[in-house]
Amino acid sequence: MRAVGACGLAVLLLGAQVAGAWGPQGHRTIGAIADRLLTPAAHGAVLQILADDRDKFGAPSGRTTLEAVSVWADEVRGTAAERPAWHYDDVPVCGAADKARYCPDGQCNSAQIERLSAVLADPGAAPRERNEALKWLVHLVGDIHQPLHAADNFDHGGNRVSVVLAGVHTRGHESLHRAWDNELVQLALHEHSRQRPPRDIDALASEAARLEREVGRGDPESWARESNNLARNVAYRFPGFACNRTPQGVVVLDPAYLADGELVVRERLLLAGARLATLLNSILQRSPAVSPRKSR
Repeated sequence: MRAVGACGLAVLLLGAQVAGAWGPQGHRTIGAIADRLLTPAAHGAVLQILADDRDKFGAPSGRTTLEAVSVWADEVRGTAAERPAWHYDDVPVCGAADKARYCPDGQCNSAQIERLSAVLADPGAAPRERNEALKWLVHLVGDIHQPLHAADNFDHGGNRVSVVLAGVHTRGHESLHRAWDNELVQLALHEHSRQRPPRDIDALASEAARLEREVGRGDPESWARESNNLARNVAYRFPGFACNRTPQGVVVLDPAYLADGELVVRERLLLAGARLATLLNSILQRSPAVSPRKSR
């Protein structure tokens, strides 16, 4: 991975198609990129769907952008709206498994993106259902682009792997999963705040659109395969990795690993933002923004 660069990563992604989620900064960056790539019609539809948006307590949120609602699916943890299984496609990194094994009854990320897309596209669905479908889609399209959200080594997607990042100050040991959610995002975006997108978001949106044209739009199934491939080839390429076994000690992620991780994270965030916009443009340009049924 060190020698391949951006074009090499795109080739790796194309090969993949045929062969707890980003932190707030990652999700808001994805949402902010998508906001900038929406067509005028889709942007207008988003404004209408979010016009009466509610927070996890049911109070008016005032949120009107994809960036603003991108973390809602994490904020509802501990409430009746929580759906933990929707955030992942736990595809093995060693060997293979039928989808029914890691997605029983459609309770996984890729299946829910398909289902929620249909809800959002349905003009007969209740306004609140379409509102929450939109918010889930913004979040889940981001999640499926995080390599460790589409991979598992009997370690809960890297959550049981304890790591330290060489040369990076953290509050003690992190899990491998958390490092990909947060520290690698900060390194990749050169933005120290864990809560906001980088300041050059307009330039990133333009780059994201170009990258999507190069790699392709794909679909939820191919996005999961890409992420699983990157987990096998990058995220789980740490010292002492063994199939179906969690390291007993603390794994040191060296500078070479971090450099590869930064490259992957940056491009996954950009692709997620561009693909989210493409998905919403497709749905919202052919479907009325507001249901004819009375708002609840």
